[in-house]
Amino acid sequence: MATKKRAAKRKPVRKIKKAVRKTASKAKRTVTKARKTVRKAKGTVSKAKKRATLVANKRKRELLQANNKIKTVKKALKTAEKSAKTKKTNYQKALKRASTTQ
Repeated sequence: MATKKRAAKRKPVRKIKKAVRKTASKAKRTVTKARKTVRKAKGTVSKAKKRATLVANKRKRELLQANNKIKTVKKALKTAEKSAKTKKTNYQKALKRASTTQ
């Protein structure tokens, strides 16, 4: 006996599987595209905002530098006053010595 011939029409299961694969790949593509756009949106910052942050950082740096300058000047003044005081006392002591010894 001859073997049974295959039906001319393909089984509907194959068509369904193919459709499922197609929709799944499309869905994947849309998801990846959406993720990409989200990443881009996160990354993009307006030029004005960038410039503003740069300016703010510059001002902050300048302020810190000015504060440091003030501190150093104050310190220098203090040390100068100290040395002046000691010089003055030394001078006064010398004067006293000079006046007593004659």
